[in-house]
Amino acid sequence: MTVSSAAGQRTASPARRIVDAAREVIAANGIPGVSMDQVAKQAHVSRSTLYRIFPNRDQLIARVVAIEIRTLRRKLDKAIVGFTPQQTLVEVFVLSVDQAASNLAVSKVLAAEPEYFLRIPRGVWDLLIQGIVIRLRNSGAEQDYAELCSVTDLMLRITGSLLSNPPTGLDVSDTDSLREYGAKYVSRLLI
Repeated sequence: MTVSSAAGQRTASPARRIVDAAREVIAANGIPGVSMDQVAKQAHVSRSTLYRIFPNRDQLIARVVAIEIRTLRRKLDKAIVGFTPQQTLVEVFVLSVDQAASNLAVSKVLAAEPEYFLRIPRGVWDLLIQGIVIRLRNSGAEQDYAELCSVTDLMLRITGSLLSNPPTGLDVSDTDSLREYGAKYVSRLLI
């Protein structure tokens, strides 16, 4: 960390510094390598401050994941104006792959321990699914809520699978290829 970024980090709120430090520790060591002591040291906060804000490691990791979900939802809201439900689902797919691939912490987890995404706390996973379902509804999707939740859940699992084990011939860093793949396969999840 540079001197200027260290000074800037100390002016941020303790909660923000802790979350940023956790993201850095995850990027460096993966989820199993996250220790509360290491996060406290990286965030320049005491252990008591860390545990007052995040009583346990799982809550801290869930917060990091929730922030990534909010970032994805903001990007999605800018991208899907005027889209059909199928186009919206494809764009969710493309943005999910892009955000996960460009985030060091997520990339590290997908490369080393993709099964972690199957253990994301149900409440955090549901938050992501509900946000996408709302966007599908706003784009005109007419399936019932439970069906849209299932479609979204399946699309997110496909996304994780593609990132941890890309199929031959699909460049996950090429958004045009992802859109084409999504239009051909993912959009079919909506009938």
